[in-house]
Amino acid sequence: MPLDPRRLLLLRTVRRTGSVLAAARLLHLTPSGVSQHLTKLETELGIDLVDREQRGGGRTIRFTPAGNALADHAGRVAEALSEAERDMEQFREGPAGPLRIGGFSVAISELGAPVAMRMAAANPALDPHVYEISESERLHALATGELDLILSERPGADGPERPPGVVEVDLMRDPFRVVVPATWPSDAEPATLLARRWITTSFGPATRRHLERMCREHGLELDSYDIGTGTAPTLLGLVAHGLGATIIPSLTLRQNPSPKVRLSNAIADPGSRVLTCLHRENAPAIVHHVINELRRYAATELQHVPSG
Repeated sequence: MPLDPRRLLLLRTVRRTGSVLAAARLLHLTPSGVSQHLTKLETELGIDLVDREQRGGGRTIRFTPAGNALADHAGRVAEALSEAERDMEQFREGPAGPLRIGGFSVAISELGAPVAMRMAAANPALDPHVYEISESERLHALATGELDLILSERPGADGPERPPGVVEVDLMRDPFRVVVPATWPSDAEPATLLARRWITTSFGPATRRHLERMCREHGLELDSYDIGTGTAPTLLGLVAHGLGATIIPSLTLRQNPSPKVRLSNAIADPGSRVLTCLHRENAPAIVHHVINELRRYAATELQHVPSG
């Protein structure tokens, strides 16, 4: 006869509480009802699970070796059922509760906010909040539980490691684009463009190294000036006024269109960055649900294939 999982869970409760009486109180059953279930379980198996001399009343119950072995299995059954209930909760009611996302400006406005609002529109039980804060503040807020998810950029090989207990998941690859003043003539050859003035920032050391490498390949020396921690509007403003060319991620250009600049294809592959999300280990199911939606949105709406 197949084992009844309800009786297995009852057996587990009896061992955890130590007596039939304590288990009956916890399960809202009568002591005789608990005893009857134990007897039926023994009958189904044809094995003694408890020492009959120690059964009944409030006395501590003693399990046989078979009873202890079956109670161990019952514990694993309880864990599996609990995990199944947690997984099914999102399908029964959908994600619910507050969702706190932090990140840098472009990632929030172009990726995080649209996904959070779409999810909230489909499920009013979800309460999303988005915050634009610095990288160091985001990591601290994630560690303390003030944020559930961080939108970030995967650091380069020489970048800092993520702190312990933080999981990083790739969302999408954001290709770089070469932007030049609209007044510049079209460049047929990469060397022609590389020989011009370039505007760089301290935010993009990898981009500068890429430019320097391409210049060396063409026997040139990079002519550039660094504007420090310049923002995208500043960079595009300098390019629009003819002060030089620059390299900007596609999503940043999407947010900052300018009629006085144009894209150049003279450099076929100026590189890319990988946008990621960070979350704590053992994050709730809602976080993983949001990550799936972020990747889907990046692929369908932003037309970028998710990285990884």
